[in-house]
Amino acid sequence: MNNKLSVSNERLLELYPGIQEYERIFSIAPTSDADFIENYLTSKLWRLNNLYTIVDKDGQRIRFVMNPSQHRVYAASLEHPRIIILKSRQQGISTLWLVSFFDDAIFNTDINVGLMAQGTDEATTLLTRVKLAWDAFPSEVRDFLALRLLQDNTKEFGMSNGSKIFVRTSFRSTTLQRLHISEFGKIANKNPERAKETKTGTLQAISAGNTVVIESTAEGNNEFKNMWDIASDFQGARAPKDFMPVFLSWVYDADCTTDIPQVITPKQATYFSSIEAELDTELTDNQQWFWVSQYRELGDSIYQEYPSTPTEAFQASRDGAYYATNYRNYVLKYKREVPDLYDENLAVEVAMDLGMNDDFVLVFFQRYNDEYRIIDEYTNSGEGLEHYVNHMSGKSYRYGNIYLPHDVRVKELNTGQRRIDRLHELGVRRTKVLPRIPVNDGIEAVRKIIPKLWIDVRCEYLIGCFKNYSKEWDDRVGVWKNKPWHDEWSHGADGIRYMAVGSNSTSDYKRQVKRIKQRTVVGGIAMG
Repeated sequence: MNNKLSVSNERLLELYPGIQEYERIFSIAPTSDADFIENYLTSKLWRLNNLYTIVDKDGQRIRFVMNPSQHRVYAASLEHPRIIILKSRQQGISTLWLVSFFDDAIFNTDINVGLMAQGTDEATTLLTRVKLAWDAFPSEVRDFLALRLLQDNTKEFGMSNGSKIFVRTSFRSTTLQRLHISEFGKIANKNPERAKETKTGTLQAISAGNTVVIESTAEGNNEFKNMWDIASDFQGARAPKDFMPVFLSWVYDADCTTDIPQVITPKQATYFSSIEAELDTELTDNQQWFWVSQYRELGDSIYQEYPSTPTEAFQASRDGAYYATNYRNYVLKYKREVPDLYDENLAVEVAMDLGMNDDFVLVFFQRYNDEYRIIDEYTNSGEGLEHYVNHMSGKSYRYGNIYLPHDVRVKELNTGQRRIDRLHELGVRRTKVLPRIPVNDGIEAVRKIIPKLWIDVRCEYLIGCFKNYSKEWDDRVGVWKNKPWHDEWSHGADGIRYMAVGSNSTSDYKRQVKRIKQRTVVGGIAMG
């Protein structure tokens, strides 16, 4: 067996403190079969770097040897049983956990391993890799363990020691002792309900102390980011079911280099200097050339696929998102998320998304010259109109226009009263009922105001709407549909759209909707 590692003995001892035998077993060959069985085969770290076969990036079968990033996350799992990994691309993290959990299944009895993939194609690929690991496993070790294969189908891989490996796109009732979820950010984007089910169901069924690994590139504000934020902001001693965060930057990936010189623009040079200052490191020419060549191919998606910092990773645009790129390029780039944005000298306007059984959203904003300033937000559900009017009345704001969707004139079947009339009864007078225009026209109106947008940092939900309001995903054909996805962000996005459409009085926008006769109800300002 080849005992070489991709890290130095010094780094090995740094990652795995107090385990001095690692230095010996990776530098000295076993002297006998008994020595091999007693001192080498009993070491999981040795097994991971000597017994397993994978297919590399070039399609070649090679013996698996852990790279520095894989050592880092494996060492983290020894420190704490549950880890969440935010990573740049192509660091081999999925491969590590496939091999690690396959090893657990071989060398332990009655272990149930779950490998959760993004889709059926990815699940099939995982299963193929599991079968390769079994087929290429050293026969002499397999005979020594008296291990046989009992089950081998499209979803399950079972061995004679009672251990099983399940490869699926979701887990509901299966009891697991190991779980790896690959690209959870993409899963959360394309199937939020499956992501929530994983958090509330699958994770709760795994006993404390068992290893759970969730890893992904960043994909916007979704369940993966929520879990990452909780883990990275955590203070105090972590309980066994808490997650420990591990971030893997491209800067520390040895593969992220190229020997081909590239032209570095002044803007890119400034970016490199800022990263060096933030990470307290020095980028080599080869690293900078790599980034420049990748940027040429990926454009702004490089910040998601090859992030330098966690903040940068989540600033990247989400696939299918309507506003994320513009929001990052204007609001985040120019630091327009600020505290205490409210100006008492300006009137406060309100855009309402009047949900029935869904969420009701109030967007409070001010305008100055050509600026749009979102100063406050309120969301709730299951309450009557009086609740929201009372909430508005409780503020010290001086109100201007109140923008309402076109269906506010529809009569309620149980009362026969229009909601616009009920709002007037409650003292809301200066109302503007918006025309019914195509949603895509409203989305374009929002895009136009983002370069002029400021937003108060307390508006966390609306910030999430700007980052995550997205097209609907079609799982059947694997494409984004040309219509919005109705999810947790869509209500706030509707309120933002009403703000943009209602407050935009430019002749340019009027020309876009001239085919629609705009009817408004305008009265005095009164909040009773």
